[in-house]
Amino acid sequence: MEVGETVSLRAVTAAGPTEVVGVVLSLTPQAVVVRRRDGSVAEVEVASITAARVVPPGPARRIDAAELERIAAAGWRALETAPLGEWVRRAAGGFTARANSALAVGDPGLLLADAVDAVERWYGERSLPARVQAIGGAVEDELAARGWQDTGRNEVMTAEIAHVLRPLAHLDQPAVRIDDRPGEAWLASYRAASGPLPAVAAEVLANHPDVAFLSMGDDAIARVAVDGRWAGLFAVEVAPAARRHGLGRAVSAAALRWAVQHGARHAYLQVAAGNDAARALYESLGFAIHHHYTHWVASAGE
Repeated sequence: MEVGETVSLRAVTAAGPTEVVGVVLSLTPQAVVVRRRDGSVAEVEVASITAARVVPPGPARRIDAAELERIAAAGWRALETAPLGEWVRRAAGGFTARANSALAVGDPGLLLADAVDAVERWYGERSLPARVQAIGGAVEDELAARGWQDTGRNEVMTAEIAHVLRPLAHLDQPAVRIDDRPGEAWLASYRAASGPLPAVAAEVLANHPDVAFLSMGDDAIARVAVDGRWAGLFAVEVAPAARRHGLGRAVSAAALRWAVQHGARHAYLQVAAGNDAARALYESLGFAIHHHYTHWVASAGE
């Protein structure tokens, strides 16, 4: 077994035989520390373990990175799309890199250099910078060779929603407002430090048939979208004055409860690499890193 794996341990204790199931937090020759699915932590002495097995990962961990990126693209939809083989070019008036980049997963149906040329032409026709969202491989080598700029890595995390919500079931559920469109107050809280949103923002955010916008007054917001069995958790933000009071956890849990009511069983989210606070929050809820992607943008004049 290794740290991060889900295990089932049978052990002998003074109270009799017991079974501990959960994620391994630490492992030494003397003890295994496990976080159970109810959120509690157990330390099991190695000498007391009579049987141990690694529990196979659930669908939230087994899904292929390319397939998950296609689901995530459905969760945050562009206003215009155009296929390029298995790639998808996306545009939405420049609002967010995710909705204004070519999702470069799979086979573009062209030689790689020709595919990148087609991406550059398509965005040039729309007076938008050419962008590509990639998950590694030869496409990133091609972009780097052309002088495109890596604008930062994002980490995609996944979880089984039941595992996230189970340890929170006994906690008080604060009042959370849920709307099917982002209101003025929600929009004012979204990326508040970045200045006014473009006019197209509300249209992009609401461009989904099964989406909800959650808010806790002016203190915390979130957006959640459901596609089949998958829920995408986006735009979780807490006002600076309201941080460190558990509101990010509360609004995220409320979003996932809504998603379960709409058929979701697995969840994904994305955090910028280096955002240790957000990553720690979601890891504490039971999310784990699945893969990463990078946005690339053509250099000026390309």
